[in-house]
Amino acid sequence: MTLVAAGCTIESKGPAGAPGAPAGPSVRAEAPGVTADSIKIGIAYPDFAAIKAFVNIDHGDFEATYRALIDKINADGGVQGRKLVPVFAKTNLISPAAAQETCVKLTQEEKVFAVLYAAPGNQQAACYLQNGRTAVIGGPMGAGMYAQARAPWFSFIGEDAAGRAVETFAARGDLAGRKVAVGGVVNDQAQIEQIVLPALKAAGVTPVATGYIAANASDPAAFAQQAGVLFQKAQTAGADTLLSVGAGAQLIPQYLEKTAWRPRQLFTALPDGYLTTKGEHDFSTLKDAVGATQVTDFADPALTACADTVTKADPTLTGKLVDPATVPSGRPTPGASMATACRTLALFAAITDKAGRNLDHATFQQAGFDLGTFHVPGFREPATYRRETPSGAIPIRAMVYDATANRFVPAAN
Repeated sequence: MTLVAAGCTIESKGPAGAPGAPAGPSVRAEAPGVTADSIKIGIAYPDFAAIKAFVNIDHGDFEATYRALIDKINADGGVQGRKLVPVFAKTNLISPAAAQETCVKLTQEEKVFAVLYAAPGNQQAACYLQNGRTAVIGGPMGAGMYAQARAPWFSFIGEDAAGRAVETFAARGDLAGRKVAVGGVVNDQAQIEQIVLPALKAAGVTPVATGYIAANASDPAAFAQQAGVLFQKAQTAGADTLLSVGAGAQLIPQYLEKTAWRPRQLFTALPDGYLTTKGEHDFSTLKDAVGATQVTDFADPALTACADTVTKADPTLTGKLVDPATVPSGRPTPGASMATACRTLALFAAITDKAGRNLDHATFQQAGFDLGTFHVPGFREPATYRRETPSGAIPIRAMVYDATANRFVPAAN
């Protein structure tokens, strides 16, 4: 059974599943936003204010954080002698129309060379890569979308990370004998259809219900109603496991806790935003919950160097740029924006530097394919950038919910 709670759909095309050995996007030797001494880059970061009615997340000041790190890069001579010129744009996580406007601003009005995509989910990335022919750093890399890209795309989130999360659940036995329902916001429909459902099929699982929830930031009651419809359909179908995908991990749990239904929860992205949301929550709904993601390390010297740079620019952040998972519920987590900015800038700078002075989309793409082993700040395990692994292939590990610490920790096996 498939439920589209708000009657809203997103067209999805292209092959499903992970690419075996992708040839890479067919790109032109064009260089929008590049001059002899500068590179214009777009910074697309999440507009959490747009979803404040649903979940109160404060990841700090993305613009100030990026500016501090970019100023440091520029003060040190830039990248191959070119200064980085940032153009900032908020990304609405629940409105496809607003996300499209952000894309148009960066690709058509500002004509940036690349977009550092700092938001969860990857639906908006399609606009940059296909229509805008703009390089992208970041975003969950789906096989279908990558196959249709017309500009370079590199990430550290993991090639088809949601699919590999499902594979991790299957290997652990989290799906065996279970009746699984799948849920997410409408912006993640393509990710669910192109990645998650094929991965579940490969694991021998046919979901008993699948739901896509659309929401209006000015009408949280509508979101609650749509979530309730999904839950009811899943219960009617006998689901005992709820798999939340993408941004749904942050929003779905808070509505589930208001019901009497207590399925085992699985997440393709950790619900860190939900765990740090202001207000009282019934975290008992997370009993036996499992997520699957890359393991991070906030003690990583490369990440602490970024934290030092940001703190120097804003001393009020001293001691606050820590692992968001260790921050008590209800408090801001500026470490999240710092880590995202540090990672996207590090990867962009490394590829751009390898491309050399003759920078265009063709040389940028080839440089990414030739980057090889690369340490993405804050990840415990290294990435490997080749033609076959444009997302770095950082391993996905199971993370289990620790009720005492109110956080997800690496599983014992």
